[in-house]
Amino acid sequence: MAVKWQGMEKLTATISNAHPKAVEQSLQVLKNNGEKGKRIAKQLAPKDTEFLKDHITTSYPGMEAHIRGEAGYDGYQEYGTRFQPGTPHFRPMLEQIQPEFQKDMTNVMKGAFK
Repeated sequence: MAVKWQGMEKLTATISNAHPKAVEQSLQVLKNNGEKGKRIAKQLAPKDTEFLKDHITTSYPGMEAHIRGEAGYDGYQEYGTRFQPGTPHFRPMLEQIQPEFQKDMTNVMKGAFK
């Protein structure tokens, strides 16, 4: 299971053309929030066997943060099935980190274009 924010291409292009310090700060904000998101998703994930929690990973290709549930049944846990309700852990994580991520990136961009 993977979650991707859409519309990030314009932000990525803007950051890439900004001062090198802004690029460095943006990457740090991305990584900090990615790791925070992974930590939150692990806290919210069902812990029957710990397998699901132990298979939430992050990677940082370019100016992206990928937070993934690598367990094959992660999507069923997130959304449920016709036999059981879901135990969302990615969607609540996104709701928690998105405002802080936006605030942090806004601050970086304000500093870059003073």
